[in-house]
Amino acid sequence: MVKSPPAMAGGNPVRTQYLVFGSPSIGEEEISEIAESIRSGWVGTGPKVKQFEEMFRQYKSCRHAIAVSSCTAALHLSLLSSGIKPGDEVITTP
Repeated sequence: MVKSPPAMAGGNPVRTQYLVFGSPSIGEEEISEIAESIRSGWVGTGPKVKQFEEMFRQYKSCRHAIAVSSCTAALHLSLLSSGIKPGDEVITTP
């Protein structure tokens, strides 16, 4: 069996349609929630964040749940709460 070269070398592409990675599923309910949040004037920490934290806390059956603005912030807090200090070695994936 003769293999064709990869598409970038002139061969046929494996796909004919673009493969979307991580495409969000946003429907009318999500759009309404976003519009309601913007109209409320609370675009950061506020009543919806507090409600989310409480619902998540109950879902996980834990004592505390704190929403943060990014995964970087969450990782930073997890390192601080685990006792990592300046000079300690932390190995992560690239």
